[in-house]
Amino acid sequence: MYQTKSILALGSNIGNSVFNLRSAVKQLKTLGLVSKIADIYISKPYGYTHQNNFYNTAILLKTQKQPSELINNIYAIEKKLKKNKRIINGPRNIDIDIIFYGKKIYQSNNLTIPHPRAVDRDFVLYPILDIDPFFQHPVCKKSVKTLAKELNKKFIIKKLSYRNLI
Repeated sequence: MYQTKSILALGSNIGNSVFNLRSAVKQLKTLGLVSKIADIYISKPYGYTHQNNFYNTAILLKTQKQPSELINNIYAIEKKLKKNKRIINGPRNIDIDIIFYGKKIYQSNNLTIPHPRAVDRDFVLYPILDIDPFFQHPVCKKSVKTLAKELNKKFIIKKLSYRNLI
């Protein structure tokens, strides 16, 4: 069956965030082939600012799951890893978002692909640069590299090598 290249963004700012990201990647491997993992970017909080810095990364997941099934599986992983989201843009153990699902544009009650706010967030775009800088956003028709250069507001404080943390 055909496998779709999906780009997922992961974030954590409660507990051992590196461990939380590694645990999420391990769980996501059950949904398909994780062929690339970005470095980890530490960033200031977005939105609700009275919380710890976030650790963010991204993965390239090759999967046979359709978007609705994939997001439901992601919700189950977040629940298993105790997401603990109580405030919009607030603290959480883990957050997993589907940013891109191939070149597909998809809309449902609980999912919009491409992620509608990804183009405004360096902590989403920079990890994707590690994975596929020339991926073209299916709506904006610009590469991730171009979108990252166009950002005005920066949240990233520091970059850590993912390979050195595993």
